[in-house]
Amino acid sequence: MLIHGAGMNARSWVRQLDALAGTVRLAALDLPGHGESDPAPRVSVEDYAGAVGDFLAALASGPALVVGHSLGGAIAIALAARRPELVRGLVLIATCVKLPLVDSLGERLVAYLPAPVRRLVFFSMVQKVLFGPESPADAVAVTMQELRACRPETIQGDVRAARAMDLTESASRLDVPTLVLTGSRDRLTTPALAARLSTLIKGSRLRIMEGAGHMLPLEAPRWVNREIATFVASLDAPTPSAHEVEGARRPLLRHVLDRLSRLARRRSGAML
Repeated sequence: MLIHGAGMNARSWVRQLDALAGTVRLAALDLPGHGESDPAPRVSVEDYAGAVGDFLAALASGPALVVGHSLGGAIAIALAARRPELVRGLVLIATCVKLPLVDSLGERLVAYLPAPVRRLVFFSMVQKVLFGPESPADAVAVTMQELRACRPETIQGDVRAARAMDLTESASRLDVPTLVLTGSRDRLTTPALAARLSTLIKGSRLRIMEGAGHMLPLEAPRWVNREIATFVASLDAPTPSAHEVEGARRPLLRHVLDRLSRLARRRSGAML
């Protein structure tokens, strides 16, 4: 289950839908108000999680691996916390539990500009923040095209939802296999925020793509696809039986006992 980020839609997963279709069964949805979905009366991370949960329940395909990018990752965390029976594992891409509070004078001044100028400034700022310095031109083009096509009120709602969220407690309660992916040049959800997220979720793994920015699924699709496929394989790997675990322990135990025996003989010889 692929959940897109703020202002985007299901098409933002085009690189994953194309490359992974023969490996795993995929579904990507438009969140309420995005793409071809109708707007919702309320917008919050929890409201979006409820919509995704209803979608998964309607599919009736059992627990799913939920992959979320940016705000979509936060939605995935909220979903796993509220409806754990629907979630088999999580892949959280460029995600954090809480955005740092930033009081920007420039942002406040932009609010007083005429709407057309404000929109132009907004998209110029977004492009600088979202991408690493060597991002492919097609990744930038796809992202900016989808953002410009998104309803302004939808983007505003997403920004408010992201600023209001605090999923610290929800993340710390999760007990589900989790992979956290981030770009080393992500200026929005920084590697430090990704590391904090990974620390909160018990047993999660953190992987960092050098040189990539915030839009990892489009900036570094091969790396993201490989990480997802490897994680899926780890979920499908058989769990060792108690007999196999015990068998693996015996050589180690024998090795420890042999070392202790040799040490005892050395001390005995020294005393004589």
